[in-house]
Amino acid sequence: MTWGKPFDRLSAADKEAFLQTLRGGKITLPGGLPARPLFDLIYQTVMEGMFADPIYGGNRGKASWAMLGFPGVMANNAQNVRNYADGRRFPAKPLSIADMS
Repeated sequence: MTWGKPFDRLSAADKEAFLQTLRGGKITLPGGLPARPLFDLIYQTVMEGMFADPIYGGNRGKASWAMLGFPGVMANNAQNVRNYADGRRFPAKPLSIADMS
C-alpha cells in the first residue's frame, strides 16, 4: 500500500492503515530502518506523553488524562486502583503533582 502524502495530510482511515502496517512490520522504510522497532518507539513515546504529569512539559492542562478518564496522581492510591480496575472512568478531575503541593 502506498500513501503518497505526509502522515499529517492522510485521512483518518489512511493513518490507521499506515500505523497497522507499520505495527505489523510490513513496510519497507527508507535506509532499511526496520518498521516494527520504529512503531514500538513511536508507541512508547505516545504512551509516555499521554500519561506524563504536566510538570514535565507535556499533557498540557491534563488534556489526555481527562480524555482517557485517568486520575493522574490518584492512580497511585491503592484503593483507587482496586475500585477502578474494571476499566470504569475515575469520576473526579485528574490531579497532577503540582495540584498536590
